[in-house]
Amino acid sequence: MAVSMSPVSGQKETSLRSAALLGKSSPSFSNMSEIKNFTVPCLDLDSFLSVKVRIRQEGLLDSSLKTNLEFAVQTLEAFPAPKRRDVSLTVEGERQLVRFTAGTPVLLYNVRLGPKGPELHQKVPVGARLTPSCVNECHFAGHQCQDELESCMEQAKRVLNQEAQNNPSGLSELELRITCGELRLAYVTQQPQRSLVVQPRRRTYLGKTLNLEKILELKTRLERSGVMGKGLLACFQHLLLQYGQFQDENSRLVLQGDGEMVELVCGRPDYHSTQYYIFTDGQNQAHSHRVQDIDVWEYD
Repeated sequence: MAVSMSPVSGQKETSLRSAALLGKSSPSFSNMSEIKNFTVPCLDLDSFLSVKVRIRQEGLLDSSLKTNLEFAVQTLEAFPAPKRRDVSLTVEGERQLVRFTAGTPVLLYNVRLGPKGPELHQKVPVGARLTPSCVNECHFAGHQCQDELESCMEQAKRVLNQEAQNNPSGLSELELRITCGELRLAYVTQQPQRSLVVQPRRRTYLGKTLNLEKILELKTRLERSGVMGKGLLACFQHLLLQYGQFQDENSRLVLQGDGEMVELVCGRPDYHSTQYYIFTDGQNQAHSHRVQDIDVWEYD
């Protein structure tokens, strides 16, 4: 598939203009010398490969740009078609920005190197006011929320509803940032002055009682996502080896290790008569502590 460059986007832009287009939240872009624009039908594999050939021929494909571009291809290929049309994608290199534009963008993507490797950031410009109706299910397509009891989309709507009740005049100067697993999504007004943050905890609902299969599925998911460190792994191993000790109904288990916390909920989602805490010591040995809710005890 051919990739065309629009008359304007064929030109290289200065770093100052690039930074303004990408927003003040990306300070590293101010160090970029120029930006290269490409107009594509949609963000699909053919478009990525065509652009990659072009920028390699021009000697612009440095190692950072190559890494980020490959990450963008991998990530966006898994997105449903509506999230790859009417979008723009900006990919950061060492001294070069490459921007893809497909249709009339209503969703802005940006790929840059983060502390743990490439990250995809998504931005939704909402116009004059940020209201709960701006949070659309299509923006979360393909995303598996790490909180199974209240999704990040539900939490975002709840936070904005509270904001609308408490400070309705402030909705015109607001931005909402959502960080959930691999998802980094921001809703921004034209001139945001304040930020709200939604960062769901890792919470899995296991059903009426502890479900071994679901625990193994969660363990596998965390291992594949790179979240499972040695401490958290020791907590899961302790839980699996001592499985019979954690069979209370209406219980909540909290596993903590390597700076990560995972919650497992059994029975009623809104009430926990028993809570277990599994954690590691300085030698990475797992221990557990049981807390019984005295409110359920009966006294004569």
